[in-house]
Amino acid sequence: MENKKDRSEVPALESTIKILEYLSRYNHRASSLADICKDVNINKSTCHRILKVLENHNYVVYNENKKQYSLGSSLVVLGARASEYIDYLELCKPHLKELCEETQQTVVLLEPTSNDRLMYVAKEEPHLTVRVTVSIGQRFPLTSASFGKCYLAFMNESRADEFIQKSGIKQFTSKTITNIEEFKQELNNVRMKGYAESYEEHTPGVCGVAAPIFNLHGEVKLVVSCLFLSSQPDADASFYGNKVLEVSRTLTNAMGGKPPIRGL
Repeated sequence: MENKKDRSEVPALESTIKILEYLSRYNHRASSLADICKDVNINKSTCHRILKVLENHNYVVYNENKKQYSLGSSLVVLGARASEYIDYLELCKPHLKELCEETQQTVVLLEPTSNDRLMYVAKEEPHLTVRVTVSIGQRFPLTSASFGKCYLAFMNESRADEFIQKSGIKQFTSKTITNIEEFKQELNNVRMKGYAESYEEHTPGVCGVAAPIFNLHGEVKLVVSCLFLSSQPDADASFYGNKVLEVSRTLTNAMGGKPPIRGL
């Protein structure tokens, strides 16, 4: 039977997770106590106590001059250990490296982290002076870029429609597809091709193709993507698309996954 102590500790744990996730986002990587409290919706005194405990264990650091908190080095150790222990990452890494070498473009792996976000969990970048660079842990809305299209296209269709209607589509650039019917047609195209495309729809100058990696139930477990610059004259989106699709199928099979009947 749950006791009083258990009930009091769970909200604190949830608040701690929310704070760490908040600070992991690029736009909030250095934030004041007031900003954290406001955006995470946590009482100021509670938030301050949690931050002090995290600071004592070096999970966050406090900049006295700027009065801002950032993630601490202890999380680097935990992240490295998690990367070592999660089998699917170890399984995917050689394929990401090979794809990067074949395309000479940046290759990333994304995982759903919540009901509305995808996050970079692994990457390979070519040894070129001019290339797309990314940060592990960066997150994206499900309605953005090739990643989100890839995920939504193979979601239950009624659930995807409900999500799109509820969340809407945020405009990141002048090329973002914000018309819902046009966006849904894009999802149909993804299902037909097996991979998604995005041309400067999330970040100016950056294009991408992405393909899904399915689990045993035919759900998207991961997304593999190739990112390239729109200014590259020799960039070949269809070549990259077929390559990521090939890798996604290989990894789906290796993980014991099963693509849905439609789409692939």
